[in-house]
Amino acid sequence: MLTKSNTLWGAINAIEEKSDSLWGTIDLLDEIINDVEGNVVNTFTQRYAEVKKDLQDLQDVSLPILKDKLNYLGRSSLVKDKDGYLPPQLELQKRKEIRSFEYSLQPASVERFLQKLNLAIKSLSAEEYLNYCQEQPELKELTLKKELTRMSYTLYTPDGTKLMDPQEIANYIESESAELSEQHELLYRASNQSIFADVIVALTSFNGLIRPQLSAGTFVNDSSLILDLSSSEPHVRGECFLNVSIPDGHSGQLSMAGALVEVCLCPARKEFTAKVLYLSPCGEEPLSEQQVKDAAKSMAEIASM
Repeated sequence: MLTKSNTLWGAINAIEEKSDSLWGTIDLLDEIINDVEGNVVNTFTQRYAEVKKDLQDLQDVSLPILKDKLNYLGRSSLVKDKDGYLPPQLELQKRKEIRSFEYSLQPASVERFLQKLNLAIKSLSAEEYLNYCQEQPELKELTLKKELTRMSYTLYTPDGTKLMDPQEIANYIESESAELSEQHELLYRASNQSIFADVIVALTSFNGLIRPQLSAGTFVNDSSLILDLSSSEPHVRGECFLNVSIPDGHSGQLSMAGALVEVCLCPARKEFTAKVLYLSPCGEEPLSEQQVKDAAKSMAEIASM
């Protein structure tokens, strides 16, 4: 920082006080100019070059994505609708949130969204789920009496025999020896839709697949389980197709996203893994402006209750 003794005003004062010769004052002015050029102009030039490069990188990498997202949000950002209706701020926010979720499922951003979802379910605890199964003996009864006829099951017996008929699977499980039955007990308790419960919870968040602020709901379109007792480490592997929807504002639902989820539980290794294998929007075209308005209005009304 320049002090008063070597500022321009200092030089002028030196002239007025005649403490230096005119040539000395000119030399002082030259020094000031050099100092300004060296410490201000050059610094500015350097920073300008850095900012320019940052902007170029942004344009090359992020700007098309950002522009695409802004276009999505812009579809519901009008302050006043064509019919003269002035939406409350909360309703406008819901419109933007619907478009933002819709955009996250588009080709430009779906891969990044998929990675984010899988990161959220990566840390699921096998120990917690196994403890839950241990404390819920009635889950085996649920598997045998209810789920075998609701889901697609495949069971490989210890000798490698493949069973797919629900009654044959039930007969085999009920006829197992006491030793094998005890060994496979936790697998039977886990072989129902409860195995997907923790995954659905992990996918539910403000920026997740199932967004509470959008009053989002989910249901399983299809599910299947493979019980492999022939492996040296018996395990169960399941797949389900989740459909995510939001209220349409007319007592119905708008299907927004479909996701194929895979889970695997191996009690011997105390391992529970889950992954979203596939994610896509349900419709080929974006929601219409009217659909977004109706849905947002109903969400805003729910939120304000």
